[in-house]
Amino acid sequence: TQIGQNPDMAEAFRLANKAMQLQYKWNSEQQDDRPLIWRPFQLGFILLTAVSVADPNHHDRSIMDLLWFPTGGGKTEAYLALIAFLSFYRRFSANGNPDNGDGVTAVMRYTLRLLTTQQFNRASSMILACEAIRRGVTGGSNRIADLGNSPFSIGLWVGGDATPNNFKDAMQSLQGDAGISSPKQLADCPSCKNRLKWYADKKTSSIHVRCDNPECILHEGKTPLPVFTVDDDIYRKRPTLLIGTVDKFAQIVRKKEINTLFSISSGHPPDLIVQDELHLISGPLGTLAGLYEVAIDRMFTHEDIRPKIIGSTATIRRAIEQVRALFNRDACQFPPSAIDAGDSGFAVRDSDAPGKLYTGVTTVGRSAKFTLQAVAASLLQSASGNLTPEGRNHYGTLVSYFNSLRELGGALVLMQDDVNDSIALHAEQRDENRRIIELTEELTSRRTQEEIRDMLDVMAINADKDGSPDVVLATNMMSVGVDIPRLGLMIVNGQPKGISEYIQATGRVGRGHVPGLVVTVLNNAKPRDRSHYESFVSGHSTLYRDVEPTSVTPFASRARDRALHAVLVALVRHLIPGMLDDPPALSPEIMLEIEAIIDGIIARASWVDLEETAVGKELHDLLDKWESRNPKYYWLYWKPKESLLQDAERAAAMRALGRLTGSAWPTMNNLRSVEPSTRFRIAPKLKNPDAEGDGHGHK
Repeated sequence: TQIGQNPDMAEAFRLANKAMQLQYKWNSEQQDDRPLIWRPFQLGFILLTAVSVADPNHHDRSIMDLLWFPTGGGKTEAYLALIAFLSFYRRFSANGNPDNGDGVTAVMRYTLRLLTTQQFNRASSMILACEAIRRGVTGGSNRIADLGNSPFSIGLWVGGDATPNNFKDAMQSLQGDAGISSPKQLADCPSCKNRLKWYADKKTSSIHVRCDNPECILHEGKTPLPVFTVDDDIYRKRPTLLIGTVDKFAQIVRKKEINTLFSISSGHPPDLIVQDELHLISGPLGTLAGLYEVAIDRMFTHEDIRPKIIGSTATIRRAIEQVRALFNRDACQFPPSAIDAGDSGFAVRDSDAPGKLYTGVTTVGRSAKFTLQAVAASLLQSASGNLTPEGRNHYGTLVSYFNSLRELGGALVLMQDDVNDSIALHAEQRDENRRIIELTEELTSRRTQEEIRDMLDVMAINADKDGSPDVVLATNMMSVGVDIPRLGLMIVNGQPKGISEYIQATGRVGRGHVPGLVVTVLNNAKPRDRSHYESFVSGHSTLYRDVEPTSVTPFASRARDRALHAVLVALVRHLIPGMLDDPPALSPEIMLEIEAIIDGIIARASWVDLEETAVGKELHDLLDKWESRNPKYYWLYWKPKESLLQDAERAAAMRALGRLTGSAWPTMNNLRSVEPSTRFRIAPKLKNPDAEGDGHGHK
């Protein structure tokens, strides 16, 4: 009713649906023109949140809406539609000038590189569909003229190991330097599927990408597509949708460009933050993310209007407490709990649809390695036997999940040697043609960002085509973000540490039109694995009930030691006029404004955790040290004595050398740098010049 009574909202809603239909048409594997059919829970969630996303004064604006739905259910489409709706609405409601509604409209945050990569591909299709509508190449609309001249755009804002941070590195990468991360994070055109052309424009110091297919609706001569993957371009262009990792937001302390990127001092800050896979924001990462969120929330607040936050997850427990600790908000879980676990009112358990079959195998009487290779060989040979072509496509690739890189490294040798020998024995016993294992791939953190992106394409290749992998060895990188419907077969080598991780990892198979088969190999020598095997049937009957609650304590003492100063500096730098470039002397006027910021942090800490009462004292101690030092710079690497902050890794290296680190506050450059690393080298032998010889020329 509220949307229907507001013409701008109604038209934005219609265009968002059109954009999602176009995106679905581009991405659909179907050859016909069947439209996207919205599922009841998607419509319910969109209608529940749309008005509070668009209307800054809505009473639900400060509530975090959490979309809880099983893996593969379609959560991504729900919040992509919300982003499209908000993007159009900001243009329509921009006080007569649609271009006043450009800039970063929504932020999508993830925790893992693989998840970010695949979601970037899906979100790029949606944003480019919005851009096609703005340009009027998809059909008529009497409101297209109201969408302005600024294109709808998307940016990928992640660490330097994944994408280049500056134009110089990006240009070197495009010229063939394999040691630098690549800006080419979108390989094919979402519309025509032709290969995209990435190139460096030296005149504007920008990296551009375009589709050279003149028949494609996204082709517009030599005008590049509004897709940005280099930090310099992102700061300059301020994309409509910004996709990034949680880690990257540690840069709010260092980079003054972030003030312009998010329109903090002037303009319109982002209206929406999407936190996907909320259950992953836990432990040390969640604790530091919750502390930095104090600064991010305040920086995105404009005229006392906070941004809307929505989240999604398939596995979470005690979500209300986690949301309060992370975002200082009440939470509304959707769909809400119902009387019948099989009927939430928006979704029912479909007993006729393909699901997943879990099978447990114990290593009793055999070694763990022998059992693993025997099970793998049997499954691989069976997948090439008397199956339909569709069955061979779904079960032809065996995904092997490991809890650590060490275990995976040993399995790589098994797949190349012992598994082939066992396959030959199985084929002879069954009187079948022997399957030859030709391609074994790896999906782990040892892969570069570009290799990971290519690996997703490789796994999607049908089993009857060249290049399709026989085996994919993966770690927890596989547990989120991999949405490949053809995968149907998985081995889990040892019970993962958490039930949530187990559900997420095994949820990557069986997402197509055939049941998924998961074989869990449990080591009898490990008490935990043995316990899971003994309760295998009952445990899997109530799998979601045993999901562990997450732990987030943003104002704990050790978290304050590492990052409380960063929160204070970020807020002072971005919110107080005249403090953005270099810190001036703290005048009485500035001190009053800093005191107001400190009061806000204290109030948030008391609401999140009443037991942490030392926050105020520590903040005032930090302020006293800042005033007494009177630094000339916030962060200048070669002048640490004159800087307020210094790199935490540098400080760790100095301590390791037995040298003083100075008075500058060690500050993390990455939220995963909870413990600074120290370089070491392995010496071929130890030298002792005082040792006596042993008569054989040795000491």
